[in-house]
Amino acid sequence: MKICGHRRASALAFVLGIVFIASILSVYLIEYSVAELKPRASSAYERSLRMDAYSALNAAVAVLEEYYEIDGGIYAASQGWEYPLADGRVELPRGGEMQVKITDESSKIPLSKLTSEELVSIFEEMQFSTSIAQTLAECILDWSDSDDSARLNGAERDDYDDDEAFPPNRAIRNLSELKYIKNVRDYFFDENGLPNEYYKAFSEIVSAEDFDKVNLNSASPQVLNMLLVIDGKTYDPALYDAIRGKIGSIEDGIVWIKNSTEALNRGASEVPSKHVGCQPALLKIEVTIKRGSGEYYLCGYYAEDSEDSSSQSKDKNSSNSQSGSSVAKPPSGNSANTSNDGKRENSAAKSEKTSNASSNSSKTTASLAKSSKSASNKGGNRKIIKIVERGSR
Repeated sequence: MKICGHRRASALAFVLGIVFIASILSVYLIEYSVAELKPRASSAYERSLRMDAYSALNAAVAVLEEYYEIDGGIYAASQGWEYPLADGRVELPRGGEMQVKITDESSKIPLSKLTSEELVSIFEEMQFSTSIAQTLAECILDWSDSDDSARLNGAERDDYDDDEAFPPNRAIRNLSELKYIKNVRDYFFDENGLPNEYYKAFSEIVSAEDFDKVNLNSASPQVLNMLLVIDGKTYDPALYDAIRGKIGSIEDGIVWIKNSTEALNRGASEVPSKHVGCQPALLKIEVTIKRGSGEYYLCGYYAEDSEDSSSQSKDKNSSNSQSGSSVAKPPSGNSANTSNDGKRENSAAKSEKTSNASSNSSKTTASLAKSSKSASNKGGNRKIIKIVERGSR
């Protein structure tokens, strides 16, 4: 009987050992499965947010094309296109919150188009002395020109210390680059490297984006003043009010101008002539999709397609150029260039291998995207020339 009891105890201990080992293996298996599946689920979740963001971008483009057809062109946000999907015309197929805003990037002066003399005029208007204004202008131009020959008051590669960033010999892509430009950083940033009032004032006047003309209909009084300074003219406060139909006679509620003569007819005494137009040269379409704890940000730059904008996109290696259509398409997979601030910018080369952004969207969105392409073919060669993305978090 004792021998039998020992055998039973041994068998029980053996079974319990097997169960214990099996339990440990099960826990490890479950943890491994969760670890494997979690990234896949997260990736699928981000892809769904991304697809919705591209669908919303295409829908916004379609709305802009409607304004081109109805009003004969895009002129000012007062036409009603600033929040293109606020009327609820598009619903997210998977639910969530969608925010879409369009701003006119060409409401500022393009830095890349300014000459040394024009930059000096701007800095003098900002109350810098002529000598300092010349130094600031020439250091900025030396930073962005294509050679290594320093101007009289400028600074090229040999003028920078070995541990400093040196001129990249290409256009400034972001005004934050001013922090690295010799002499400029001393006047535009404080001792802690933070932007000061001069930087803020300058950033309200100029844009680092590459376009040709400032849209008078979107320009602030400060920008209009600087445009007149560049022209060698005196600022007229009536100019801003005349452009926006606050003075003078207007027809059919049109509170924008289609040419400079209309501003003069409404009571303005001076109108700038350099670097100006009456339509947006570059629109920024910002899309934010929120669902649950996830959020996806997408920014598309919408403009006339030209050889200049195409070359700019290639130079920056940060655009998703969509040739032949205004419909934006997300690159397949997760291949994207990631900058230091976490933004992913898609290269033009990768965009040729994309899948259609509206393929998994609602019928309404797909219809709008289709009408966008049709309107684009009728109204000109407008399209998304660059895309910047920031993933879910």
